[in-house]
Amino acid sequence: MKIFKRRRRIQPTSSLSNAGQMMNLSLFIMLLAFFIVLNTLSSYEEIKTEKVKRSIELTFSKDPQVEEIKSSMAPDPAQAMREGHTFDRLEALFNAQIASFEAVQSKSRGVMMIELPLKEFERAIMAVGQENILNYPSRRDIRGNFFLPTLASILRTDIDGAPTRMEMMIKSSQNPADLQNQKPSDMRALVNQVGKFSQKLQSQGMPQKLINIGVAKGNPDKIELIFRKYVPFSPVEENS
Repeated sequence: MKIFKRRRRIQPTSSLSNAGQMMNLSLFIMLLAFFIVLNTLSSYEEIKTEKVKRSIELTFSKDPQVEEIKSSMAPDPAQAMREGHTFDRLEALFNAQIASFEAVQSKSRGVMMIELPLKEFERAIMAVGQENILNYPSRRDIRGNFFLPTLASILRTDIDGAPTRMEMMIKSSQNPADLQNQKPSDMRALVNQVGKFSQKLQSQGMPQKLINIGVAKGNPDKIELIFRKYVPFSPVEENS
């Protein structure tokens, strides 16, 4: 008498593995599609991103004394040009008259640096018929031309008891030393251009000793302005 045993059919291991892989792939595709939809519906806010970027830069900066320039929230920019630290008044002026600029300041060190488009600066400083907005009521329309005389008035104020010195560095894509050797005519043209800005400031009563001009390597479409406390040169202190 023969006894038949029932054999259980075992599914191959490879089939189970393939099924698991297909399920994992399906879940991955679903998650990917979900995040693509979220990204499509989301909006990129450049202003908030820039604030986060600047906050990170300031947090991990090697110079803890560098302070961030924030957009002026004062309802009356003209009044902001009359009050506060010299750097704050300069910021209010540039916010009112310059389309775009980048600025960094350190009040503790008495230094403020501004980089802006060369054409914007030339337009503002060379415009004719300008008036000093500081001579008018605070509610005066600030859309007129008043950059040059107002700038000169602000610069005549002191920074921590010392006069304000302004440096204007016009940019060249070529190293200034190489430019002087290879293309002296181009170098003279740059110096003459920034020299005209200096003459305009002097015409508004700025002493020549408080104005410095130069050429630096960089974006030729930009100009860099540096404001700092004026410290007279002393040979005695230099030698000591």
